[in-house]
Amino acid sequence: MGTPLSNGAFLVGGVLSGLGLLYTLYSVRRPSGTRSSHQQASANSQRGSSNSQQGVENPFDTDAPEAQNLLHLLNSIADDQARKEGYVHRGIICSHCRASPIRGIRYKCANCADYDLCESCEAHQVHLRTHTFLKIKIPIAPLANPRSALLNVFYPGLPLDLPALSRDKLRELQRKTHFDQVELEALYEQFRSIATVPRDGGGIDRKTFDQCLGPLGLEKNLITDRIFKFFDQDGDGIINFSELVCGLSILCKGNLEEKMRCAFKGYDLDDDGKISKEELQKIFKAYFHLSTELVRDVVKAMEEELMESYESSPAQPVAAAFNAAVPPDSNAHYTAVKTASLEDLPSIEWEPRVPVNECLSSEAIEELVEKVFESINTKGDNYIDWEEFRDYVQTDTSIVAWFEALGSRTDDLVLRNDSVFAKD
Repeated sequence: MGTPLSNGAFLVGGVLSGLGLLYTLYSVRRPSGTRSSHQQASANSQRGSSNSQQGVENPFDTDAPEAQNLLHLLNSIADDQARKEGYVHRGIICSHCRASPIRGIRYKCANCADYDLCESCEAHQVHLRTHTFLKIKIPIAPLANPRSALLNVFYPGLPLDLPALSRDKLRELQRKTHFDQVELEALYEQFRSIATVPRDGGGIDRKTFDQCLGPLGLEKNLITDRIFKFFDQDGDGIINFSELVCGLSILCKGNLEEKMRCAFKGYDLDDDGKISKEELQKIFKAYFHLSTELVRDVVKAMEEELMESYESSPAQPVAAAFNAAVPPDSNAHYTAVKTASLEDLPSIEWEPRVPVNECLSSEAIEELVEKVFESINTKGDNYIDWEEFRDYVQTDTSIVAWFEALGSRTDDLVLRNDSVFAKD
């Protein structure tokens, strides 16, 4: 990559290049002829004097503000590059261009045992797009460099050779969705990182879809089934890129009318164009179970974080971890229980019972379904049609909360849990 003197040489070379550029621009404007340098200098002096008298600024004067700004910019670029080149990662070879040692920023693949790239090679995406790179500025001691993979692969996609989006395809998706060109290109990069089906421009199968849901996809649930069907518009079991962006467009940027129609289809489990009371109850029950699982996962993570931050010493009693007061000996009930023998205590026969949260959830869901169904079913028949559903959602959007929650961040699912199931 060069000798240590190349840093200073690069700095000086950058400044000289800038001066050379200014001189070239000046030379292009020089009039042709065979005048001597003295005559040219005299002519330039007269022209400069004339321009000064007329108030005209010479655009190629090195003292002009534009020229000074250009010099400062070139000097900053050269100085920044020289500072980067000052960091030498000794013993590290670029796995693509074989430059040794890597200078400046080093990019180490966290998913490979030994794979590094220099800054220029990393910019061209010469490695697997599903792999994650660590950006290392300060060199690591040669013997301290890890020789094994640091992380598991985050992206479930396969190394598929998917074609780039054509301009016609981009314009078509811009017309069909609420995304612009930049957003579509970014979404396509994400799609290529999670696509596992090589046919027809790539696709996402159900297994990959569940992986992307994180804790929500660990167990089969009616809500996740309906969301997958919402994306899989042609019902072939594969979500292609067009289906993905059309679904995300409604979930993330759609208006209330679009979300209402999709939520109505989500409730309509048998696709008969109407919602029965049983279908309403199944969706509510699935949403409650999904919310409970997500809350449990969040609480578990908080408990693990609390246990990691808790510090205890061998001489510290276990009771020090609790803030509740210990009952006094003067308490009659506590004293009686404490002094009673095992023979004096009544025998208790334990019977298998349904968990309290399931009992409460089932009763609450049944009561909620009755109230919501009566409020929506204004025509008095045994089902909810599209007009009744639309009129109700315009006054109370909580009935489509399950649909909106999965369209936003997963933590919104926790925040909106009580908005549906705590209604009077």
